[in-house]
Formats: sequence, structure tokens, C-alpha cells
Amino acid sequence: MLNINKPDMIDISTQYAGLNLRNPIIVGSSGLTRKPEQIKEFEKAGAGAVVLKSLFEEQIDIHSSRLMQESDYPEAADYIHEYVRSNQIQEYLDLIKQAKETSTIPIIASINCYKSEAWIEFAQHIQAAGADALELNIYFLETDLTQDYDATRERYVRILRRIKEAITIPVILKLGKATSNIPALIHLLKINGADGVVLFNRFYQPDIDIHKLQIVSGNVFSNHSDLSDTLR
Repeated sequence: MLNINKPDMIDISTQYAGLNLRNPIIVGSSGLTRKPEQIKEFEKAGAGAVVLKSLFEEQIDIHSSRLMQESDYPEAADYIHEYVRSNQIQEYLDLIKQAKETSTIPIIASINCYKSEAWIEFAQHIQAAGADALELNIYFLETDLTQDYDATRERYVRILRRIKEAITIPVILKLGKATSNIPALIHLLKINGADGVVLFNRFYQPDIDIHKLQIVSGNVFSNHSDLSDTLR
């Protein structure tokens, strides 16, 4: 019997990359999703899913390099690198486990790597930790004048294929809006097993400090005009 004093709720549940979501609102990867208590707050606010802040292989390597001294023995350097790498990967895996323990909405992990073996290693650890899906944050800044588009596109496909062979959870490709012929690339990724594709609308914005002659961060905040290219 219909209760006229309480309007019927509209069902906005949906599916995304094979995941059942209570609504299509997904909190994207950012510093706001790096703690389980923040993820729980997003769930309470009504989010349908959360994408964790990306695990960047390059940042791990940079961090370990900063801890090494020129006088360190090669064995010490190897130990420091492996310690930092293992520690930061474990912190990310712990975040996944804690988020799954405290929240009921799907938790999507996100990784960015530059070595082929790291993609597989990170993906397998993340699946074992309990993530509901994995987002591949793939971005290459091409500077090779002889590099053609087909080779770049094949790199995306090669990474996708290897990860799909290694894990069973849904795999989502995260692409920049500046990619050439996005519809053709997405179609190619789909037929090679991608469960979903997401676009991010803004790259890191560099600037030049003309007084110090240094590369610095440009404007860090988005504005409404950033959306038009992504919608296109």
C-alpha cells in the first residue's frame, strides 16, 4: 500500500565496470580518499563507490632515492629501496583492508607504474587485499620525435592484457582527455578486456618562475571551463 505521506524513493542504482552501485556518484582518486575514516564519511554522505588515491611507483622510487647517501654501499642502497617500496605498498594494502572493514560500498584501488613488472605486482597485491576493482592510471608524456601513435596505443593494450591475465577483479582504464582519437582507443580497450574507462579532465599544471628560473606548480584548482574538453 502506498504511503501518501512519504514519497517513493527513486531507484538510481546502477552498474559500473561490473560493480553494483547504489547510485552513480563515485568519489574520484584524490587526497580525500587516503584514509579509511574519510571513506566512511563519503559512504555516509551517499557515495556509490570510492576510488582510492593512486599508488605511484615513481613516487616510491623518488622517496627511496632521497633517503640514500652518495657514500652508501650498493647493498645499503638496495636495502633502503626495498624497505621503502615494501613499506609504502603495505600501507596502501592496509588502507584497502581497513576501508573494506569499515565501509560497505565498492572500494576501487588505483595505480600508476612505469615498469612493466610493477603493474602486475601491484595489481596482484591489491586484489589479494580485497579491492573490488582496479583503476589503471596510465599516463605517458611522450617526448620521442620518432614515436608513432600506434606504438603508444599498443602500450595501453599491452598493459591491460597482462593485468587481465594476472587478476580477476574488474579493470578500469584512466585516460587523459588529450589522448588522440579517444573513441577508437576506448573501443580497442573494450575488445581487449577493459571493464570500464574513466577520463580525468586535468593534468598537472606546470609553470616557470622567471625570477628563480625554476619549474613550479601552476594553478592547482579546477574551474568550470576545464569541463568543456572532457564533455567534448
